[in-house]
Amino acid sequence: MAEHIHWKKLTNPDYLGAYSLTDGKDMIVTIKDVKEESITGAKGDKEDCVVCYFEGDVKPMILNKTNMKTITKVCQSPYLDDWVGKNIQLYGEMVSAFGETGLALRVRPFPPNGGEK
Repeated sequence: MAEHIHWKKLTNPDYLGAYSLTDGKDMIVTIKDVKEESITGAKGDKEDCVVCYFEGDVKPMILNKTNMKTITKVCQSPYLDDWVGKNIQLYGEMVSAFGETGLALRVRPFPPNGGEK
């Protein structure tokens, strides 16, 4: 059977999105680095974003304020260097934004498996 490919994987192939979750299942990742970078959007516009890099063969994730607040809670620290080496659990959640409803990549508000790495 042919693999189902979400169209967003082709338009935003460099970063994780909710479409990156296999069969909509949660993904546990370990934070390797977090830094601010200039990102070029699909329309060619540049924007400064916070990007989270993970250990292993996992694409980075652009963090929004919602996800940064949740990571702060999970890691029990607002400091980026305290996040390094910590596990977080990603999932897809239906959200309303910009007049539309869609699936967004979110961080669960608790450490995976109830503990930390």
